This record gives sequence, C-alpha cells and structure tokens, in this order.
Amino acid sequence: MKHFVLLLVLISNICFAALPKPRAEYVNDFAGLIRSSDEVELTEKLKSVEYYTGIEITVVTINDFELYRDQFSTWESFATSLFNKWGVGNLPENDGVMLLVSERGRKIRIELGAGYPSRFNHIMKVIIDETIYPSFKIDAYSQGIVSGTDAIVAAVTEPVSFFEWYKWYILGGVGALLSTLIALSVDRKKNAGLFWVLLGFAGFIILGIWGLLKDGNASDGFGGGSSDGGGASGGD
Repeated sequence: MKHFVLLLVLISNICFAALPKPRAEYVNDFAGLIRSSDEVELTEKLKSVEYYTGIEITVVTINDFELYRDQFSTWESFATSLFNKWGVGNLPENDGVMLLVSERGRKIRIELGAGYPSRFNHIMKVIIDETIYPSFKIDAYSQGIVSGTDAIVAAVTEPVSFFEWYKWYILGGVGALLSTLIALSVDRKKNAGLFWVLLGFAGFIILGIWGLLKDGNASDGFGGGSSDGGGASGGD
C-alpha cells in the first residue's frame, strides 16, 4: 500500500513538472516581455491592490504554450491548471485573477477565481480585445500588459468612500475616546476597578486599531485557486 501511494505521488509530480513555478507573487515575466520599469510599477500596484482590497492579481508571461501541449490540449486548460497549481487568490472568496500571456501566437487569457459572477467573463474578454490585444499587434507587449492590468484592477475593484473604508477605525477611535473620558470622570478612590476597566478597554481598542492599520488587508501570499475560467484567448 505504501509503495502504491508513493507511486501516485510520483505520477502527480510528473504531471505538474512542466508547469512553471512562481518566482514572485505579482509579476512572473518568464518571456521577458515587460520593461523593467513597468515590472516595478506593476508589482507595487498589485501589492497595493491586495493590501487595500484583499484581491490578489498576478501577471504571468511564457515564451510558447506549445511547449506544454503534450500535457494540456488547450490554452484554457493550461491557464486553469497554472492558476490552481499556484493557488492564486484568497480563500474562501476565490477572487484571484491571473493575466497569462504566451509570446508566440500572442495568446492571452485572464483567468478568474470561481468567486466572480459569470458577467465578468465578458468584461475580461472586452479588456483583452480592446485594451491588450491592440498593443500586442504592434509588438508593444509591455504597454499592453500594463494597460490590461489597469483595466482588470478597475473591473474587479470598486471605489470606496473615505468613511466606508475607515468606518471601523473611526468608530473604534470614538469608542476609545469616550471610554477614556468616562474613566477620567470616575472617582478613582471609590471606583478604582471601573476606572481601570474603562481605561483598559480604551487601550485594547487602540491596540486593535493599530494592528489593523499596520497589517491592512494583505494576505500571506498564494493560497486560493479554484478557478472557474473566465477571460478569453487572443492570437493571430
């Protein structure tokens, strides 16, 4: 039985051997299509998006999908397998996004996590057809990838008002202030216990707010997956 399990593990590893392994969380330019300055900009942008929204978006370029044809019969199946193998996105939302490009054939796919409603498939197809592919046709790959990524970010995130984003910090701050004011108004000689409880509660809230501000909504990296398809393929 033990040997049978080891055999299954070995077979599984062989099946995924051809899939590239991530070198970075946000941009993996295996084909060298992205200008260095654009890669830095993309990395910072996608890092910021995940920090503020929790949505993980990654950009991947490869030289030629045909190198993987023996294991994946279609570009779509390759994209889905890579998305799930890397675990793009965060559970349980399944809201990760992968922009995948193959230089040869100018193949493009935007792979979406299963958490997105089906209408996003059309949205991603429009982004590919109207934003990314026109740049690829004139070999402006870096420009197309940057513009496409911007469009993806705009599509999967929504503007949030200052109060909506910081409401819990604001409410927590008000609660800590009120608790402190009440504590200071208490006669410490007669109600020492109440004084320290109120002051401790205020301190607890302040520490909690500090922790949230420090950590934001950033995740610990890859850990989602469960792709439900999405996007579309381009090419000559």
